[in-house]
Amino acid sequence: MNQNYDVCIIGAGAAGLAAANVLDPALSICIIDKNEIPGRKILVTGGGRCNLTNRACHRYEMTLDFFRGLGLETRCDEEGRYYPYSMVAADVAGVLRKGLEGRDIDWKLKKKVTDIEKLPDEQGTTSGFKVRMTHADGREGRDDHEEIRATILLIAMGGKAAPRMGTTGDGYGLCKGLGHSVTRTYPILTGLSVDVPENVAGVRARGRVCLMEDGKVIAEETGEIQFTRDGISGICVFDLTPHIKIRPSETPGEGLLRFTLKMDLAPEMSEEEVLSRADSFGIVTGPLAEWIPPSELKNKELKIDGVWGWDRAQATAGGVALDEIDEETMASTICPGLYFAGEILDVQGPCGGFNLQHAWESGILAAKAINADFKIRDQIRER
Repeated sequence: MNQNYDVCIIGAGAAGLAAANVLDPALSICIIDKNEIPGRKILVTGGGRCNLTNRACHRYEMTLDFFRGLGLETRCDEEGRYYPYSMVAADVAGVLRKGLEGRDIDWKLKKKVTDIEKLPDEQGTTSGFKVRMTHADGREGRDDHEEIRATILLIAMGGKAAPRMGTTGDGYGLCKGLGHSVTRTYPILTGLSVDVPENVAGVRARGRVCLMEDGKVIAEETGEIQFTRDGISGICVFDLTPHIKIRPSETPGEGLLRFTLKMDLAPEMSEEEVLSRADSFGIVTGPLAEWIPPSELKNKELKIDGVWGWDRAQATAGGVALDEIDEETMASTICPGLYFAGEILDVQGPCGGFNLQHAWESGILAAKAINADFKIRDQIRER
């Protein structure tokens, strides 16, 4: 039996839940998600504390006002990062779900969307969408398939990072089926595979890391560098990964040959001060001193063998092309009635709340535009 809704939201993550909270309560809404718990991925953001936004974000006050309206207070640290006042990520997901209690919402959880069909009107333009779904766990049975119809469709399915949370990139194919272009995707805000000695694994050190392309510095960050069994990580390393871009004509292996990493493990000291020492111990801890002599302490170069994969990435680079989106309304410019929000789009930011800010912001903007869309439709029907 077909079920008809005003709005269908595919994806109950940060962007989808933000949009649902802003949509007019008079609208009938269907929310589809592969997880059993809405907002599951929010629970693990920011080390379980959920870095909501950042003072450096253009519209961070929109996010603060939105959550204040839901009853969530926030606090800001010295670096401009905002967290829930409780410092508990589960509270963020909790207020988002609480804000939807009592609403006309049909939850389709543990469901995977398999197909989206545009429904043309008598003039041949899109007048709605048919969304087909099945069990997310892959079960196949006569009663496992379901379909709904919606006047407006909001795709907020996320990217490919952290696939254990349900974000496996299947939204890209659905978007292509609706006529949209998808740029090349790759994992970012993750570690780098480099060759380090076994005894260095587990060591942490503050320093500066520079990403070099064809011998020229293209990005640099300062912070805590974490050495692991298969490379290096840490926020300063994570924030370099969006700059490692593989050309369309290259394989990943070919592209990585153009990039190297340079570390300065004594950024507050001059070259002369470092070179005057017999060894590096006393500036860096023992295992690092055994590996890196004073002559390399400020310019240790490392060959990049790879970028850690999707299962360890915090975000996705690439996605639905922005030149096919109205970024003030998040509406598709090629498919009437279609909207986007969140990581499904080709938008990336550094660590520190920037990517979550985009999720909240795009969800809020999309919902406001959808509300306005229905008001216009009502006005036309009243004429």
